[in-house]
Amino acid sequence: MTHTDQPSYAPYPNQMPPVQQPKGSNGLATAGFVLGLLGLLGSWIPVLNILGILLGVIGVILAAVGLAKSKKANAGKGLAIAGIILGVLAVVFAVLVNAVFVSAVDEAVKESTKTSVDTSSSGKGSKASGSSADTEIGTSRDNPAPLGSSIKGDNWSVRINSVKQVGQDSMGQSPAAGMTLISINLTATYEGKDAQGETAWATVKFVSPDGTTIDSTGGSSMFIADNEFDSLQTVYEGASVKGDQLLEVPADSWQDGVLAISPSMLSDDTFVAVK
Repeated sequence: MTHTDQPSYAPYPNQMPPVQQPKGSNGLATAGFVLGLLGLLGSWIPVLNILGILLGVIGVILAAVGLAKSKKANAGKGLAIAGIILGVLAVVFAVLVNAVFVSAVDEAVKESTKTSVDTSSSGKGSKASGSSADTEIGTSRDNPAPLGSSIKGDNWSVRINSVKQVGQDSMGQSPAAGMTLISINLTATYEGKDAQGETAWATVKFVSPDGTTIDSTGGSSMFIADNEFDSLQTVYEGASVKGDQLLEVPADSWQDGVLAISPSMLSDDTFVAVK
């Protein structure tokens, strides 16, 4: 028998080709991936990304369950892993974005409410920022800024020019028994650059020695000065509004109190002496 006449052997009868396990479906992995992706896309919008955090957390949970199911279903492992990663990133980015946003808002609020005191116009000092001692002036009732100081904050500066007693207002109204009227003359100057101008929202309140605050609405009547300060007048950069405000205060202790001045609607109060 020649080499070419070697007999051929048939395969073993029970030898079968390998069988591939059919791929199933893994909806949880898909859902986790989709929610994680949506959460990540929405994580960059401050405050609204709270929804992104929620989507990210739900996406991680669904993707984790989908990952556990992927071996049995032979499907969705890659989507499940991607969903977990996207969901975690959505939560992390949303938290970071909100932290930066809150910090920026807090800084902006502090900047808009912050005031400074310039005592140079009062003849009793210089700008409050000139020394560590000066920076505290006007921040408490125990250390008020002197009369005539300029209080600056949020595009406005307010100067209290004078404080004096008056017997009646422009309509002949007198204060109640035990009370007196004080006339506060102030000048509010607009230092902003809004082309439409602004109205002067400066407020003046009296704080008595016992800590009671009195404003223009707290008297026995609505007292109107002869030269009433016009808070509704629109002024432009460099222009001023000047006038008087009347407050009804205790007659026996008004000189021991202080004024609380706010240059604009959002500014902090600065305390100024009445004499």
